[in-house]
Amino acid sequence: MRFLTLIFGTVGSGKTAELLRLVSKLEEHNSRCRLIEKRKFTVFKPVIETRSDQITIISRSGQAFDKVVAVSDINDLVRELDRHNPDIIVIEECQFFEIGAGNEPQAFILLIRKLLESKKQVILCGLIQNCYGGQFEISSSLCPEADEIINPHTTCHCGQVASRSQRLQIGYSTPITDPVFIVDDDSSHNLGYSYEPRCNNCW
Repeated sequence: MRFLTLIFGTVGSGKTAELLRLVSKLEEHNSRCRLIEKRKFTVFKPVIETRSDQITIISRSGQAFDKVVAVSDINDLVRELDRHNPDIIVIEECQFFEIGAGNEPQAFILLIRKLLESKKQVILCGLIQNCYGGQFEISSSLCPEADEIINPHTTCHCGQVASRSQRLQIGYSTPITDPVFIVDDDSSHNLGYSYEPRCNNCW
């Protein structure tokens, strides 16, 4: 059944926790239904996402799913889709398919549309904006086509609802001349980079 679910929000808003909640519901459904009613699903993430190992997704609250397929680019994703042939496609950190060799936002958007045309269910999770306030092409293009949009929220350090993600280096906002993408991992942390949720006033 064609159905597009988007889980978009700021850094630290609980996006991954919401994704894992939906995955848990799929597992529960498959555990209690007859074989003919089971819905095959596969969870993908880009290899550039290194907060956890290559077969695991972990939320900031500690929830985890350890049957993930890590893919290097869109072509790799297509190959793995052909190999697994799932009814439901779940993709974590989808904004990373806008960067790097072999990735291009329009190619990713076209792939998602083809999956939906073939009556697949797709669940995408990621950031809706970059740290400079620009909207990612994937989110801006697919939001109008979604059947369901989930926007988890967290709070800014001032206590207001956060609507943006801010990148800091040693406590200061990074200049707009810095790259849009600096992966939130150990190497960036060693350079003093961090990402925090912000409201419009504090951003």
